[in-house]
Amino acid sequence: MPRFEPLSELKDTRFLNREDVDFFHEEILNPGQILGYKCLPDLLGAIGRPVNALYYDPDCDLVKVAAYYWHGISTSHGYIDGNKRTGFVSATNFLLMNGISFEAPDHAVGRMIEKLFENNTAEGDHFDLDVLENILRRHCHWS
Repeated sequence: MPRFEPLSELKDTRFLNREDVDFFHEEILNPGQILGYKCLPDLLGAIGRPVNALYYDPDCDLVKVAAYYWHGISTSHGYIDGNKRTGFVSATNFLLMNGISFEAPDHAVGRMIEKLFENNTAEGDHFDLDVLENILRRHCHWS
């Protein structure tokens, strides 16, 4: 599968911050869902982890960074509601900010995310970093 290296200097990579993720979170909430943090320190850790990965993991490219955002924000339960959707929207917006498009039918994406969580069993976690990276990689291309 293609690799999506940072375009130039690593320092030019645009990372997400708490304000970005909070904005995405507010945008994805459905009526009746609760806005607010459940565990802010865990959310902040999830937002910081992708930066460390790109700087210290020689095999990390921009798609893997997006997978770190998706996985971390979804599983940290930093918000009261909407963590999985916030994680996905954060990942795809990170890619867009760095010149990479994610293309998949909207109706398929939501169901796919739910299935990933539903399929977690004692035998294995189907919502892991490698699975998410592969999903992103299959649907990404340079803008």
